[in-house]
Parts: sequence; C-alpha cells; structure tokens
Amino acid sequence: MSDAVIDALDPPVVFIDGPRHPLLQSLYAHWLVKRGAQRMPSRADIVPAEIKPVLSDLIIWNAAPPYTIRLVGDHIVRFVGSNNTGRPAAHEMPPEAGLVLTSVLATVIESRLPRFRTGKAFWKPEHAWRDFESCFLPLSADGQAVDMILGGIKFDIDNNCV
Repeated sequence: MSDAVIDALDPPVVFIDGPRHPLLQSLYAHWLVKRGAQRMPSRADIVPAEIKPVLSDLIIWNAAPPYTIRLVGDHIVRFVGSNNTGRPAAHEMPPEAGLVLTSVLATVIESRLPRFRTGKAFWKPEHAWRDFESCFLPLSADGQAVDMILGGIKFDIDNNCV
C-alpha cells in the first residue's frame, strides 16, 4: 500500500522521522549496529540478551499476509488482553485498525526501510485515549527480502506508563 493511501486513512497514520522514546531509540540503535553494512539484519542477528530492557515491548511479525505474530512482549500482552502469538497481526482488531497495521507492515516490506509512528491506540476501543509510539524494523535472512519485522511499542508515552 502506498504512503498516499496510508495518509488517507481515518484515523490518519502519523509517521515520525525516528524513535523518540528512549527504549525505542535503544532498539533502533541495536538494529543499526546489527545491520552493519547490510541493508538490514537477520532475525539471528537480534540477540534477546542484548536488548533485555525492551523485551516486554517487542513484537515480531512474519513478513507475509496475514503477518502472523511470532513473538509478543508482556507489556503488549497486558495492553491487548491476550497473547496473540501465532495469530494474524490484525486479530481481534476493528477493521480500520487492522487495515492501518497491515498497511504499515506492507510498507516496511516494500520499502525495506524502518518506519516509526505515533498516535492513539484506537485498535482497542476501551484504550483509544492512550498514546503510543512504535517502530517497525525489517529483518532479512538473505539481506534483500524482508522475512520478518521487529517491532517495538511503547504505550502512554507522555505518562511513562507501560
């Protein structure tokens, strides 16, 4: 899906130039180090012990529709109310929220570039007032095609919650 289509969604997807939250900054810095001279690192390059402070805020998706969730951190599970490992990315989301998420994932796969965004958590209506910031970092086993996306999500960024 093109950026123009994403920009037209309601609510709009707000992309930012880079991570603002310190934990997401550290995740992105780790991704950059592991990438080295390559376009993107592989999943094998990402060592959980090296990013312990952000593990509860991580999510990993397969890079093919329906973007199955491979791993989800405790803070995300707590926000969503269930562990959706093994389920499609848009599982239990309102249709418009699922479209936004899958559109962002598709954009990362097509561009093979990281994306960063911020907004309100409208995919959980009872939590729609909550602010979040997220990053989507492509991973590739062969250095060319995206096969997974490493994500980080921080909720209530202005209130330092979860």
